[in-house]
Amino acid sequence: MKKLLILLLAACLALPGQAQEKFTRGFEGKNKIFIPKGSVGGGLSASWRKYSLGEDEGYTVLSKYVGDLKGGYRTLGVAPSFEYFPSNNLSVVARFEYSRLGVDLDNASLHLSDELGIDITGQHYKRQSYALAAGVRYYVPFMGSRIFGWFVEGTLNGGYVQSMLYEMDDDLKHGTYNSNWKLALRVDPGICFFVHENFDFEVSVGLLDLTWKLTRQNVNQVKDSSGSSLGTGLNIDLLAIRFGAHFYLW
Repeated sequence: MKKLLILLLAACLALPGQAQEKFTRGFEGKNKIFIPKGSVGGGLSASWRKYSLGEDEGYTVLSKYVGDLKGGYRTLGVAPSFEYFPSNNLSVVARFEYSRLGVDLDNASLHLSDELGIDITGQHYKRQSYALAAGVRYYVPFMGSRIFGWFVEGTLNGGYVQSMLYEMDDDLKHGTYNSNWKLALRVDPGICFFVHENFDFEVSVGLLDLTWKLTRQNVNQVKDSSGSSLGTGLNIDLLAIRFGAHFYLW
């Protein structure tokens, strides 16, 4: 009888401990450290595109409204970056960005109706920008994986942009010149995957930004004007998709 009472008492003491066991579906996985503390990383994002515009290139969709189309479109972008991890999965990020855009519209005829048409020739647009970004990035392993993960990056960006829209009249250049100074807070989510112990690829997209911009404009080197703006946006900016690669030292 004494032994039976002892067994019943032990069972009663064990039941509450079993009832308080944490329930989990296992989504957090076994590995919570994606990139360890003390790691140093360096990366590079780059892009280059060149398009030729013309009726002989197969742009038949525009043939009903646009005729005699001829021109070109070129973009170039490069962004080296540096990362240091003061804590597991959390990094301090610094990045320099440079981009260049050129559009040349040598000829185009816009036909809106039989009575209304516009001919455009010799229009050119050039733009180049410089920017510095600093902020933090937090990584989360996907399903406990140390190969696939996602991240959220928040940065403060400062930059300078020069652009001009002009046309040539013999040897004279007529147009509008803009100088922009920008300051922006950005939030960019993304995904990354390792193809080697120390090397990964990543894709990120613009999601949220708060931007202040100051613009100074000059028309034909005669008339000056200026203006400023402040605005925010919450949307997935497909034009801000960035592809990159990083190398890490543990």
